[in-house]
Amino acid sequence: MKFNNVVKSLALTAGLVASFSSSAEFLDFSIDESAYGGSSVVTGDKFNGSYFEELVFDGSGGFTTGAFANLTSLVSNEATVPVATSVMGLDLGGIGYNLYAVLTASGTSNVAETEFTATTATFSLYIDPSHDTSSDDVLAGTVTDISGDDILIGSASTVVNAYGQYENGTGNFNFDFTDFVLTTEGLSYFVDPAPFYSVVTVNGDFDTLGSLPDVSGDLSASFVAVEVPEPSTVAVLALGLVGLGMSARRKNK
Repeated sequence: MKFNNVVKSLALTAGLVASFSSSAEFLDFSIDESAYGGSSVVTGDKFNGSYFEELVFDGSGGFTTGAFANLTSLVSNEATVPVATSVMGLDLGGIGYNLYAVLTASGTSNVAETEFTATTATFSLYIDPSHDTSSDDVLAGTVTDISGDDILIGSASTVVNAYGQYENGTGNFNFDFTDFVLTTEGLSYFVDPAPFYSVVTVNGDFDTLGSLPDVSGDLSASFVAVEVPEPSTVAVLALGLVGLGMSARRKNK
């Protein structure tokens, strides 16, 4: 086999691999709100809300942070239209519920302490049926739940593409968690797709009138699918790899 043909075959194989890698678009998901005052399954593509955070730079090139986020709306149509039929964020005589997320992270920062990169992080997503949970210790990721009825529905601890910038009260951040896993209760809430997406993206902006370490702003959470290839695609990929191996053996002989 000529060298240029080998390159073409390898390029095709790489293209097939890329064809079922992560997608960056907003992907639809469906939630069942019947247990929280809703009467139907609703579909959206992102959660929006606000957060409070403590961002601490240690003066030696490191940082730690913790955030408590209230996710109070579900949006659709590429994150542009609120889902009016959702009861998320409502509290009308016990109807409706709230979602909240707890995020902790640590890593490195630049000398000016205006940019940071997380090397470790955790993300936990809860349902708060009574709208009565508040942050206890933000850096530690602990909360106070007055009614004791909060429900953990999903969590993740493997983070990539985790960075942020903060200067003079403004900036932005992004965390991609690649191992998002639903609990048993989470499987009852997120009903489609099944299996559910394994990547959750948490991003937002800093918009605070205070100063470090206390910051706040807007936050969103969306999901990214790691696409599972069709059987025919897997078969083509396998044949391509086998063909490369056989050609290499013939050349060696």
